[in-house]
Amino acid sequence: MLLVKKEIFTLATIPRPTGSTRSIAHLESNSSKCCMIYLKTSSVEEMKNIIKSTVTLIIALVGVVGGAVWAITSNWEIEPIILTIVSCLEILGFFLLKSPENSPDRAEQVVTNDNFVNVNVNVNNTPKEESTPEISERQLGRETIIDSMKSKARILFIDDDKNFNVVKILKDSGWRQTKTLVDIKTLDTAAVTEADILFVDINGVGKLLNLQYEGLDLALMLKQKYPSKRVVIYSANKTSNSFHEAWDKCDFKLEKNALPYQFQSLVEEFSVELYKSRL
Repeated sequence: MLLVKKEIFTLATIPRPTGSTRSIAHLESNSSKCCMIYLKTSSVEEMKNIIKSTVTLIIALVGVVGGAVWAITSNWEIEPIILTIVSCLEILGFFLLKSPENSPDRAEQVVTNDNFVNVNVNVNNTPKEESTPEISERQLGRETIIDSMKSKARILFIDDDKNFNVVKILKDSGWRQTKTLVDIKTLDTAAVTEADILFVDINGVGKLLNLQYEGLDLALMLKQKYPSKRVVIYSANKTSNSFHEAWDKCDFKLEKNALPYQFQSLVEEFSVELYKSRL
């Protein structure tokens, strides 16, 4: 359609030299044929837009003048008369037809379409909101819980051995809040009160509190004062006072040379219990 319209505009604006009546007639004839083809192939809305176009009005005015001159010089042949009539109809249409953009029917259609889109959006969105259940924390898997607790669980080792490698292994495994103390002066020290899991070496600690059985006494006192905390005792000496009450009161006991995984496994188990207790 754009090619036809461009051809009409080009034909209407070609200079017409004097004395070339036959050439003018040929050009006007082609212009008239192109106009008729365009009218037959355009839709109603497109035709309204074209008729209301200022460019089309100018072409129609040129068509009226050119058609009149052509009709007079050609002894009133049928083609210039058709061109003149079509051009006149275009001029009348330009002034009589309502603009498609301002048509009430078009405005109503736009409103209707907007409402239709809104309804579709609302209908499609509503089921999604209703069908998206909140994931209960109780439904999380064990590994997911452990991963979430790595940054939350506070672990404290009380050990006079500053190079105990299990501490470093836990930190490297993601348990970032793992700390170590060589001994404590009071049970109310911040590192103890903040800790969730306590590992106590039964040898070499508790001396600052003048405890007779060192770590065993310290572990027992910690468990009695903070029953909700997990307290684990460990030692390299297998013969350390096997009748001490701490062996039964504390949550677990390990050999100091146990595999690092055994320490980490305990941390994971206690972290899951801690997670569930907070729900």
